[in-house]
Amino acid sequence: MKKRVLLMTILGAAVVMAGCGKESAPAEEVSEAVEEVVEAVEEEAVAQAEPETAAPESGEVGVEVGTEITPDENGKLSNGFFSITMPSELAGTYVAKDYEGEINIYEKESHEAGFGGFAFGVSTAKSYEEYGGMRTKIGQLTDADGTLYHVLLEFPSEIQWDYEKEEPAAFAALYDRAREIAATVQSETGGNYVDGGGCKGEEIYGDLSKKVAELIKNATNADVLEAEDLSPVYYAITQEDEAKDPMETMGIAYSDFNLDGVDEMVIGDMETGEIYDIFGSIDGAPAHVATGYFRDYYKLYGSILTRYTSESAGVSVVSTYDLLPNSTELFQQFSLKTDETDATATKWFVSYDEENWEEMTEEDYKERLGYVETTTGDKKLSFKKLGEF
Repeated sequence: MKKRVLLMTILGAAVVMAGCGKESAPAEEVSEAVEEVVEAVEEEAVAQAEPETAAPESGEVGVEVGTEITPDENGKLSNGFFSITMPSELAGTYVAKDYEGEINIYEKESHEAGFGGFAFGVSTAKSYEEYGGMRTKIGQLTDADGTLYHVLLEFPSEIQWDYEKEEPAAFAALYDRAREIAATVQSETGGNYVDGGGCKGEEIYGDLSKKVAELIKNATNADVLEAEDLSPVYYAITQEDEAKDPMETMGIAYSDFNLDGVDEMVIGDMETGEIYDIFGSIDGAPAHVATGYFRDYYKLYGSILTRYTSESAGVSVVSTYDLLPNSTELFQQFSLKTDETDATATKWFVSYDEENWEEMTEEDYKERLGYVETTTGDKKLSFKKLGEF
């Protein structure tokens, strides 16, 4: 599962590189970078003694895996450990299969025609490291013996019907209602399912949010905040000529910006959207990711985490990152640099490793940056001021 999550992250980054403007990494360079990471992942797989022949992914086109499950009169599908219930109006449009504890739903016509038809799948996992990529966490199931399982929802990564035809209406209906259907999970062994359990910021970071608000409120100097891995900005703004009250101007927001189903937490200026601290979670517990400052801060554009850095007078860098699931590691997508000094003839550059910079035109720079700064998510970042915690 780790291998798939990492590969999905790489592919996501490659898509952004290719789609963000005319200027992109040379094909050979991107290919070589991907190949290096793939080789590293494969070496790790061998070291962990994984079987030489891996089982096919549940959503792979043309692959039929698992044992077919027949719904009962109420549309309930059970694999013996948990169940989901399908809406009656979708009866006859799908095939359900149990594959190693996953309940996978296929659009019947496409599946039987050999085009896959995989619409979505619901599974459980004990490890926090098993979600991310195409699998997102949607809740938690506690077994009768108290064992905690993460409930995951999986979608296909490629077209699952005859690509020469329009998307089948039956497939669209299954795909669009996947989250609703997944919310019907029930334990078949006497356990309990909580939809959204372990996913929401209030649950994960509630105590931390109160602690942070108290620390900032009572800070007598910047060192107090830095000792707690918090930005000194919250104290610094109280010492300016036009002093600001951080309890009124700074806020906390929860957002699943790395799209693994679990919220992250950010602290920043509610008016400008500048973010000065980022927290993720590791094994369900809050973990500090990054700190910003006045001339080195972050912003969120949908799911794109963007860092703005003023390296020196006339030199500024804008970098985009993914936060890896269940981790504090930021994975770079690309960086853009403007150099208004006399040191270079060209003023605009792009990098994919934060070390090697390639020249680009002003037009391509603006197009790439414009793509980032106009990206929106399904849910706008909403701050709650520190004084309300």
